[in-house]
Formats: sequence, C-alpha cells, structure tokens
Amino acid sequence: MAKKFKKLIPKKLVNFYHYLWALVGALIYKFPSRNLIVIGVTGTKGKTSVSYLTYALLQSAGIKTALFSSQYFCINDDLKENTVRLTTPGHGFFQKFLAEATKAGCEVAILEITSEGLVQSRHRFIDFDIVAFINIHPEHIEHHGGYLNYREAKSLLFRNLLKGKNKLFRSKLIKKTIVVNLDEKEADYFLSFPAQQKITYSIENTYSYPNHLQPQKYTLAPTGTRFYWENQIFNFKMPGRQYLSNAFASLSIIHGLDLNVKSFNQALADFNGLSGRFEVISAGGIKVIIDYAHTPGSIEALYQNIWQIFKPKRLLCLVSSAGGHRDKWKRPVIGEIACRYCNETIITDEDPVDEDPMAIMRSIETGLKRYLAEYELQKPHKIIPDRTEAIKTLVDQAQKDDVVVLIGKGAEKSIETADGPIPWDEEEAVRKALNSKQGQLRRSNRKIYSKISTKASE
Repeated sequence: MAKKFKKLIPKKLVNFYHYLWALVGALIYKFPSRNLIVIGVTGTKGKTSVSYLTYALLQSAGIKTALFSSQYFCINDDLKENTVRLTTPGHGFFQKFLAEATKAGCEVAILEITSEGLVQSRHRFIDFDIVAFINIHPEHIEHHGGYLNYREAKSLLFRNLLKGKNKLFRSKLIKKTIVVNLDEKEADYFLSFPAQQKITYSIENTYSYPNHLQPQKYTLAPTGTRFYWENQIFNFKMPGRQYLSNAFASLSIIHGLDLNVKSFNQALADFNGLSGRFEVISAGGIKVIIDYAHTPGSIEALYQNIWQIFKPKRLLCLVSSAGGHRDKWKRPVIGEIACRYCNETIITDEDPVDEDPMAIMRSIETGLKRYLAEYELQKPHKIIPDRTEAIKTLVDQAQKDDVVVLIGKGAEKSIETADGPIPWDEEEAVRKALNSKQGQLRRSNRKIYSKISTKASE
C-alpha cells in the first residue's frame, strides 16, 4: 500500500524532499565536505570497481581514505557492506558519512554517484574536488523519461564543480578537476563543463590531449593484464579491457590529486579485485565467472572479454534482468545478446520485486527466440525460475574447458521479491554446485574403477 501511495507523489515534490534532507544534513554535520578532498565517480557501469580500486590504491599509499559505494562503506580500514542496496541513500546519509570520515582523520572521500541520486539532489551541499565520468549507456531510461534526460541527470555532478573552494591536500592546492573517458561517445559533452583542470584517459583510441593517460600497449590474459605506460610495466590481476579502462580511470583520479602515478605500480599489482565483479572460480577444468553485469552494454562486453581471454570450448550462460518495473525495454535485448554469444542459455530469476517473475523471464526469452528465428539457428535454452537450481544445472552440464558465466547479482546478498528480500549468496551457490559435481564425478570414477578391478580379478 505504501509503495502505491509513493508512486502518486509528484517527482518534483519527492526531489524537493531529498533536497531538504541534504540541506538539513549539511547543517547538522556542519558541511563536512569542506574538510576533505571529495571525489565523485559516475557512470552506467564500472562505478563501484573504479571507486573501490581508487580507495585501495590510496590506502596502500598511507592516505586515509573513505569510500561510499553500492557495495561497501569504508572509513580507513573499517569496511562494512552496504546492506541497504542503494548507491546514493537519502536522509542526509552522505553528510553523516563525510562527518564520520572527517572525525576518523580521513584526507580523501570517494563517493559513487548515481543519476537518480543526482536528480534527487542528494549530492547537494557537497564540495567536490574531482569528478569522474566513466561511461554512459542506455539505463534507467524509463525512469528518467529518455536518454537525454538520463545524460542530463549525470551532468548535474559536473555543473557546479567550480562553486566550491580549492582545498589543500598534503600541502598542495588541488585543482577542481574533471576526469573523462575519451573512449566514450559522450566524452566531449562531459568535457564541456568548466573546470580548473581536465584529465582524460583511453585504451582504445590514441589522443594527443594534454593531461591524457593511455597505455602504450597492453596484453590481456586469463591471469590478468599487463600494460606499458610512461616506459614502465604495470601488472594487474584483473583480466579484460573493461578492467584495464577502470585502472586508467583510477590512475587518472590519482593524477588529479597531484600524486606520482608510477609510485602505485606495486599497489596495482597487489589488488585482488572486488567480489562479484569478474570473479573467477575454477574446478575440474571448468571456470565459473560471477559478474554484476546487468545492462546490455556491460553484458556484451563481458561475453566478448571471456571469448577473447579464455577462449572457452563452450560458453554456458545464466541470464536474468535487473529489478522488476525497471527498464523493461532491455529484457529482450539481453536475451538476444545471450543467444548471440552463448552456446547454451538458462534464463532465471533475479530481483522481480512485485512484478511477475515469469513475465520478466518470458520477455528475455522473446529476444532470444527472435534472434534464433532470424538467423535460423538452434541453440539450447530453458527457463528455470529457481536460481539455485539454474546454477546447478549449468554447472552439471559444463565440461572441461567450458566457461559458465552468471550475470546480474554479483555480490548482492538478497533477492528482492514481493514478499520481501530473500537471503542470497551467488558465490556460495556456485561452490555448492561445483562440490556436488565433483562428488558425482568421484562416485562415478569409483564405480568405473570397481568394474575394472572386478574384471581384472576374473
């Protein structure tokens, strides 16, 4: 009943409500962002990875750092999971967090920023010093009422950058800086906003911009990525172009802090990644990859990376779609992408909220079937609503040199349903399925050995 009532409230009134909370929070906590170097990271995909990597690199250098992301709240070494499943919570959460970070002696705070949070003014009264644009792809389009509105929402982080005062960081005055990914088609749009300094990065295209970071060359392998920059070799355990791009986003932010990027070489090599983001679990000659990918662009990039890096015998895919009542347009698109890259697909449940789960899964299947019909292909697929059963089925079907890839949940700890959240652990489900498969193989091998032994005795 409460959800239905909320839907009747005009968006402008909701946004003003959040604006007031941002103001009240700033007043109560005495504008804590004035005492910190504040970094804002926005993008459709990769925000969490870039934010966490930047946090880890700064911490490794002895810089007291706070992180506010969709997965973790960190103040120095104190790491807590974000159980509210909101990247940009309201009710003055940001201001309270920044006040706690200041009290703990933090020098830098990294905030992951979403389009919805920006529209609802949850970023207001925060004095940002560096703002980073990672990428933008069609997402939340139905919520914002169109792609241009979505882009406009993202731009709110950049528009008022120069209103704040310059702050000192380790005796150096930090310039108000915009960091932009030049591999993105909207790069020029986000570079158009005023700033005292603009830093760009890319991995796909070559540019001669001042303050531009780009690998001289790189190699991708299952064990990670090696790249050359400024005549120095960097090793990074995370595989794939997307993670390489994320690494350069983080290094660009560090450059914006007027720190020596080369000095972070070892810290980058030591970084072990973020759970649920291209997390690889291997057993019995097969690999299972858990990833949070939930947009068509991120899903396609994930599949392309896997084929390029691991060169699997077969790619077996678990497919689902982000939350009920969100971006319904992308469901058949996700199904089509899965059919294009996967040898076998199982469609399952994710976060239906109060929408019919089967309707979501059937919508994904529509795109898959359409692709099969258009190209006169035959690829096995099925719908298995129970996510545990779906994972077990794919793992049981996997053979040596196959890769099983699961999208949509990552490290999230619940499945959101009409009856409330259900506890969930994707990694645990995978390990149970792999253990069960290994147990079946051992029992099968014992039977074969027993038969051989019996025949030999005869």
